[in-house]
Amino acid sequence: MITVLGASGNTGGRVVRRLREGGEAVRAVGRDAGRLADAAAHGAEPHVADITDRAALTGALAGADAAYVLMPLDLAAPGYRAQQQQVGTAIAGALADARVPHVVALSSLGAELAAGTGFLETLHEQEQRLAALDASVVLLRPGLFFESFLPALAPMLATGVHHDTIDPEVALPMVATADIGDAAAALLRDPDAVGVRELPGPEELTVPDAVARLGAAIGRPGLRYERPPEDVMRAVLVEAGLPADLTEENLAMNAAFNRGVVRRHGVGVLATPTTIEEWARRAVPVA
Repeated sequence: MITVLGASGNTGGRVVRRLREGGEAVRAVGRDAGRLADAAAHGAEPHVADITDRAALTGALAGADAAYVLMPLDLAAPGYRAQQQQVGTAIAGALADARVPHVVALSSLGAELAAGTGFLETLHEQEQRLAALDASVVLLRPGLFFESFLPALAPMLATGVHHDTIDPEVALPMVATADIGDAAAALLRDPDAVGVRELPGPEELTVPDAVARLGAAIGRPGLRYERPPEDVMRAVLVEAGLPADLTEENLAMNAAFNRGVVRRHGVGVLATPTTIEEWARRAVPVA
């Protein structure tokens, strides 16, 4: 049996479907029973547990031959760093308590760095916790999700412009979450798999190129990218309701992208076929 955390999310939901298609018994874990309906419809056992509750997670992981784990971002939780530490220690503790022998964990390119990467620093900390487990652990390090454009889609379509602080000259690895889920499902079924697996996507893209190609794919040619000063972007994000600490984490991560330190290293690279056009045609309503 394989336990999947975040089973109602982009990667977790895909992992559940792929494992069930392969005939695996799956326990699908989430904090909301209603959002686990799709997993249940695919034949998974739904299991409600709070991801910050070590005891509840231990119960969800009991008897599992393998587990897919991740660190979800809760925008409603006060204090990003404290919340991520609580989630990370609960997951690692529960994996140890349940003695899960094989773990596939969602991380990120850049998680090998201890500092200077904003959001990614908490993934580095989690990788260290998982490394201490008596288990075979696979660390999935994907590039920037195509899905990261979705929160800005409405203003992008309204104005024709996407704003962010990433240098327009910097090419970044970008990948579809569906491809990450497919890779995770395959690795969960391989108990001998261990170590880092990079998922940089089919090609590296600058943000202007990604925005233009996304627009063309959904019938909105002419979408473009502008990079405002950091202080302007900070004010925009806070005014939009993003907590101040999350705003700073985001800006710090973008600064790390601009320095070129969040990059592929060619370690255990897995092919991911989905292009940004293919992703956009599936995920974004055509204008």
